[in-house]
Formats: sequence, structure tokens, C-alpha cells
Amino acid sequence: MTHAASRPRAVERLIQALATLPGIGPKTSERLAYHVLREAPAVARERAEAILAARAAAKVCSRCFNLDEVEPCRICSDAARDRARVLVVEDPRDVAAFEGAGYRGLYHVLQGRISALEGIRPEDLTVVALLDRLREGGVAEVCLATNPDLEGEGTAESIAPRLRGLGVRVTRIARGIPAGSTIQHVSSAILADAIDGRRELG
Repeated sequence: MTHAASRPRAVERLIQALATLPGIGPKTSERLAYHVLREAPAVARERAEAILAARAAAKVCSRCFNLDEVEPCRICSDAARDRARVLVVEDPRDVAAFEGAGYRGLYHVLQGRISALEGIRPEDLTVVALLDRLREGGVAEVCLATNPDLEGEGTAESIAPRLRGLGVRVTRIARGIPAGSTIQHVSSAILADAIDGRRELG
């Protein structure tokens, strides 16, 4: 990798900015930065404008914490959805995955998962807002669809006891999803089967 002192400060700043993205290390950020610098100015400008436009337009739904351009989001506002079922997921990307699998209930996005290594606690997630939603009534079942890895399973087990006291059925997506995988990388057919085969939790 090129020594930082031999690069213009603007280039080094770009490399450092790219390195803050998830899954991007020093070598990858350097490669991406030099790729961007070789692009036509119009292409680089379009990418920058797309980022700024998405940042300006995207809103966090005050009801389910999904991302959308309207508030509340289009899913929460859709009267045709099954409002008695709420699927609890970690990330807005999981919503898109389950939509592709044909799920037509409502969602609740935790905005993460409990992780001791990352210092993420239950109170750092949107669990309190979920409990408040359930206390309003109208929900018969909450299905915990966190990822089937160590943190996802731990998050589901931590949340489940707090839900049971609210008079709702608490379920977990089926084990058809490979252990250690993430929701976004599983096929829609497997996700559909996981919802259909959901089991009582606890």
C-alpha cells in the first residue's frame, strides 16, 4: 500500500473516508479512492449527488423504524396489510428481503442487535418502542426474525420474555435459514418457508 505521506492530502482524506464504511479495510479503501479518481467527473458527481439525495430524502418511520421517503412509511400506512402480525427484524435491509419473500404483515426494525463485543445493549435498540406498540393493542403475534447467528439468537432470547407479558403470541422464524447467515443474503423462497414454519418461542 502506498505510504500516506506520498499522497495529496485530498486523496488521503478520501481514502480515510471510504475506510469508515462497513467491511472496507485500508487496501480496499485505497483501491476505491483511486478508482473514483480515474472516473469521468460526471460519473463521480452523479454518485455524490445520489448519496446526498438519499440522505436528504430518507426518513426513519416513527412507527416501525424502517426507512422510507414518507412518514409514516408506506408499509405502516397500507390498510391492506395484516396488522395483527408484526415481524421484528434487525435492519431496514431485512424488510426489503421479507417483502421479496411475500410477507404482508407489519414490521418493527430494531436498528441493530445486542452485541457485547460492540457494546450494544437492549436499551440501544428500539425495544421500548416495540413494547409501546403492543400495549396499544391489535397485535396478535410477534415473530422475531433476527439473524440466525450468535448475536441474533441472543437478541431474540432477550426480547421474548418482555413480549410474553403483553398477551401476544411470540414466535421465531424457522430454522430453514442456515445458521450464521444473514437475512439479506437468503433467497426469498427460504425466507417464505421460514415465516410459514415459524415456531412458538420459549
